[in-house]
Amino acid sequence: MRKWLIFIVVLSLQTAQAVPVWTWVDANGQVHYSDTPVPGARQIELTGAQGFSVPRPESRSTAAAPQPDAAAAYQTFNVASPGPQETLWNIGGNLTVLVELAPGLMPTHRLDVLLDGQRAQLNTNRLQFTLPNVFRGQHTLQAVIVGADGRVLQTSPPVSFVVQQTSIQNPNSLPAQRRAAPNAN
Repeated sequence: MRKWLIFIVVLSLQTAQAVPVWTWVDANGQVHYSDTPVPGARQIELTGAQGFSVPRPESRSTAAAPQPDAAAAYQTFNVASPGPQETLWNIGGNLTVLVELAPGLMPTHRLDVLLDGQRAQLNTNRLQFTLPNVFRGQHTLQAVIVGADGRVLQTSPPVSFVVQQTSIQNPNSLPAQRRAAPNAN
């Protein structure tokens, strides 16, 4: 019984593939397909079902194999300071940045930052540095690992922070700890 069931399934699959298909264009220019012929239709042959395949990488000899992306070796990479949504008071335009990176920076790599989407062109290997000309307002900062060829290898998640500057004309803008003791002098 089991053999007959398999035979019937295989036979029905072959029959389903052998069904003729007809195509024609109507008076409005619409293309139609059917398994029943109509006057003016032409028979077409369908090859198997449409599908796709994932392209395989080109095989190369081991001597020409590319090295794994060195940036993938960094397990931790983010801006540690300023912190997310941190408010910085009276920094005088000089922002101190601390980057958290593990493992350490590879010898051929350099660090840079994107401040409000603009690259600072620091080209440093230090994890702590100062950015000049960062004035009051809301800013976004991202650290960037740059390869020896100058291309960006990895970018940290963005950190948003705010720089505030106190004004003697607006005492309400003073930080809370300074408002608590107005005559500390």
